[in-house]
Amino acid sequence: MECIKCTSDATIKYGHGRAWSQRLLCTTCHSTFTPQGIRGTYSKAFVEMVVDQYCHQNFTAKNIVESYRISSRTLIAWKKKHQLWCVICT
Repeated sequence: MECIKCTSDATIKYGHGRAWSQRLLCTTCHSTFTPQGIRGTYSKAFVEMVVDQYCHQNFTAKNIVESYRISSRTLIAWKKKHQLWCVICT
């Protein structure tokens, strides 16, 4: 598989992405990528739902992290962004 940054053929398997897509590592430029171009992003609706549960419905961070399989750092980052525009939280 050819690297999407440097177009080198020196790539090796490097684990899996969030949707179990194969990740590759370029041994030339050391970048990682998926051959299908699948990015590990969450939909805006999903992020809003999770943050609403955490901020307004009194779900604990532990419950959310375990049930949706996201990292606690991701949840904190989403919460901080949410607090910037939320009228109720300020």
